[in-house]
Amino acid sequence: MNLLQKITVIISTFIFVACGGSEKSSKSPEKVAEKPVYGGVFKMPLTSFFICNSVSEIQKLETGQIYEQIFEGLVAYNPKTLEIVPSLAKSWSVSDDGLTYKFVLEDNVYFHDGICFEEGKGRKFVPEDVIYTFEKIYTNVNTGSGYSIFKNVIVGGEEFKNGTSEHISGITVDGNEVTFTLVKPSLTFLQKTATVYASIIAKEATEYEYFVPIGTGPFYYDFDNSNSEVVKLAKNNNYYGVNKNGDRLPYLDSVIFIYEEDTDTKMERFWLKDLAFIPEVPISKISEVLEERINDFKGENAKYILNSQPKLITTFLALNMQTPVFQNNLVRQAFTCAIDKNSLVNKILKDQAYESGDYGLVPPISRVFKGYDFDHMNKLNTKYNPEKARQYLADAGYPDGEGFPSVQFQFKKGTDEYWVASEIQRQLQNVLKINIDLQGVEFNELIENQNNGNGDIFRTNWVADYPSAESFLSKAYGKLVPEDPTKASVFNNSRYSNPEFDALFEKGQLANNQETANAYYSQAEAYLMEDAAFIALWYAEDMSLVQADLRNLSSNSISYLSLKEVFWTSDSLSNATAEVEK
Repeated sequence: MNLLQKITVIISTFIFVACGGSEKSSKSPEKVAEKPVYGGVFKMPLTSFFICNSVSEIQKLETGQIYEQIFEGLVAYNPKTLEIVPSLAKSWSVSDDGLTYKFVLEDNVYFHDGICFEEGKGRKFVPEDVIYTFEKIYTNVNTGSGYSIFKNVIVGGEEFKNGTSEHISGITVDGNEVTFTLVKPSLTFLQKTATVYASIIAKEATEYEYFVPIGTGPFYYDFDNSNSEVVKLAKNNNYYGVNKNGDRLPYLDSVIFIYEEDTDTKMERFWLKDLAFIPEVPISKISEVLEERINDFKGENAKYILNSQPKLITTFLALNMQTPVFQNNLVRQAFTCAIDKNSLVNKILKDQAYESGDYGLVPPISRVFKGYDFDHMNKLNTKYNPEKARQYLADAGYPDGEGFPSVQFQFKKGTDEYWVASEIQRQLQNVLKINIDLQGVEFNELIENQNNGNGDIFRTNWVADYPSAESFLSKAYGKLVPEDPTKASVFNNSRYSNPEFDALFEKGQLANNQETANAYYSQAEAYLMEDAAFIALWYAEDMSLVQADLRNLSSNSISYLSLKEVFWTSDSLSNATAEVEK
């Protein structure tokens, strides 16, 4: 029984959400719509130290969630349905051939005040900011995740990147309209434009002495009260956005992200209402939630809300293709056969997963990925088979592990992460008789090591930037690997490359409907699975916790976070005020 089934036994309320997952929630349906209340603070935990990167260089989900409150793109996601909605562009149109996108911009939007502007006063957002933003995306090619998703998308982008053109010819301005001309029709252009990588930035903020996180969003970065462990965002009183009744947004006074390494402290802060939201319950605390405190989630007077839904997140092992032993496919196949994924999910994760990694990189959610051949992926997936694993290793020249060098397995430092890594280590050592050196690393350092190939095996969680198989399989797109092996490979960290995979992946990008695209993508993934450069471990089904008196916090499968319409109930704010007065 997986986590979602367990929660179903306890909770009977169903709320169907976008992207193929059904979200289970302990919250009783609200009978009367509540009037939004202004004020209050929203706090949530960080799992690593905050580093202030440029938007096109973001590599951590939680940094993206912070920036989603500060910055805005031309379009955005509806946080509940993941439909594309207006943002800095109030409307858009697409040509019949799918090659031209015309955006009509909002005309009364201002950047936040900040040190990078003259006299510290934020200036008006103009169409030229859009051009500048995309030119920066095509400039930061070595460290930019943004370029990885826009590669070969916009006419003139590659010429600008290569220095043969001074501007991107496929982006033009006419008054308050910005037009994009694409190299080829794209089913995902709007979705890519809604990602944090395409957030509109000011030239002044980027070309200052250091990157200044100033955008046009509902909250601004509080420089005086933020550091690597606490990130405070304050209400943007000049925000242009309004709700459906014309009331000014946002409702909250501030948003605070706090680095909290200790799981006991994190959970205690939530139970005491010091944290508004726990996006993922630690493995060690599942029993506490589902057994000891389950009554706190029931009925009209529930204190907390318990949510669970399948996520577009795959946890996998990335094998460094620059490590000599992993250049041998027999070795990679041996590792794949030696890992008991079902045991890992049942024993260590306590079933906190949608499903064990019995497919590929793309999560097996057929409602999202229509036309994807998951049955074929399941047949191709190498199942746990110790005898076969030992035979593969022997065929590779290492019978009973003899002569096999020690390999380093890096993972994000933390108790839960160590449990997973040590179980994988135990399985590999027991089956293959080889030595695996475990190294827990601070998350920012882990990302840097993975980009630069400083390690042999990396445990990785990949969160879809947009709900498409393309977002997952781009991790294996060979044309994103730098020709110079000494340069960082930001997107395709394993440096896997297979021309047959690339050709089918590109056909998927060219497809004119999602079913056809997914048919090509599943064919491409068949090569990826045969090459065994990635070992899928499980697909996420995160259990999250929310304070019951918080409203409009929507959950979705890509963990997109929008707080501009989130508010506390009036009773909650009154109680908080009373506590302060005491």
